[in-house]
Amino acid sequence: MDLSAIAFVACSVPASLLLLALMVRYVPEHWHERYALKDTLDHFSNVNRTLFSFILALSIVSAQTTLTKAAEDVSNEGASLINLQWATRPLPDASRERIRDLTREYTVTVIDEEWPAMERGTSSARAQRQYDELRRALQDTVGGTKQEQVFARDSLVALREVGDARRARILAVSHGIPPYLWIGLLVSALLLVAAAAIQIRALTWTSMISIGLLALLVSAVLAVLSAMNHPFGGGIHVEPEPLRLALQRYAVI
Repeated sequence: MDLSAIAFVACSVPASLLLLALMVRYVPEHWHERYALKDTLDHFSNVNRTLFSFILALSIVSAQTTLTKAAEDVSNEGASLINLQWATRPLPDASRERIRDLTREYTVTVIDEEWPAMERGTSSARAQRQYDELRRALQDTVGGTKQEQVFARDSLVALREVGDARRARILAVSHGIPPYLWIGLLVSALLLVAAAAIQIRALTWTSMISIGLLALLVSAVLAVLSAMNHPFGGGIHVEPEPLRLALQRYAVI
């Protein structure tokens, strides 16, 4: 959880207490004595809790699906890079070493440069150039034997799989919980606390603790959801472990 999320959770409690104080001071006493109004508030509170729970469930499913898909894309990219190294083994020495060096450079750039860029919502132009150079090197490879030609084609297939996984990973950078769900969550969360505060008639320690805990719980849930919002830039994000594993495997292939 980053500092902004912690600040949001910390500010939610005093804000809820201020809201409670305003409700106790300015809501007319006779409002609480009208059964029709009390029943309306109870009904509204129940509907709003249901709405908040529904939107929260949709948001969690959306965020978790995006995280899972991004993790699968990174895993596929790492596996395809390893397959590319295996496919280059029968190629001519000069072509094999050049392709392997380019593959290693690309992997290092993605881990060291592109991952921090993805946290900021962008990608690495150098990683893209290295991928394009790797593709050109493979396309220019001419095998001397039929077996070498077959493995050169297999290497291109593996590289295409790397490219597909890379494109999916880059697209996932901009994925997140839709803005309309965030608006619904924030509005329903505010109404949830306000509906609870308006039913309290006196400012006591018990009422203050109950409203503060409710605000703390709701804001903590929203903060955790915010950490899951972007698969590469949130507090809960996808790490480049499959690519680090690929680097380790390069040394033994």
